[in-house]
Amino acid sequence: MKYDAASERNKIVLDAIESVLAELGANNTDFGGADFDGNQMPTDSFLIIVEGRRDIVSLRNLGITAEIIPCANQPVAEFCENIAEMKKTVVILTDWDRKGGILAARLEEQFKNLDVPYETAQREKLLFYSKREIKDVESLYTHVLKLREMLHCGDNSDEFENEN
Repeated sequence: MKYDAASERNKIVLDAIESVLAELGANNTDFGGADFDGNQMPTDSFLIIVEGRRDIVSLRNLGITAEIIPCANQPVAEFCENIAEMKKTVVILTDWDRKGGILAARLEEQFKNLDVPYETAQREKLLFYSKREIKDVESLYTHVLKLREMLHCGDNSDEFENEN
């Protein structure tokens, strides 16, 4: 089989994304290739903050069952105070465009001031592994499907090179 650097990169990216999904408690077997041994947080102990409804749909389609709350169109300080009352760890999963980065920083600052435990590692990993192809949470589901399809098609390609 001919070595394909693009396919290898796609596999690495897909594995990394699935690992993040596993950390967030994804239970969809279609996306079950990720490592579940101890990296998954109990879904009742945290909630995920996203920007909008389409982000929620994307994460649900990826098998995320944890509570997901959109923060769009709300004053950040008031939103964070309401979240603080829930007494849960917050996973900040805003988009990885400029606007999403600014919002993530504002959320972090507010949660820090309110002594609310928060996580940004999942956002940072998704940003690192998918910023070349997509810029938002909303596109994550279709991106994963595309990666899976490309890898699946690659598996069905000619396994043997013609030596003639």
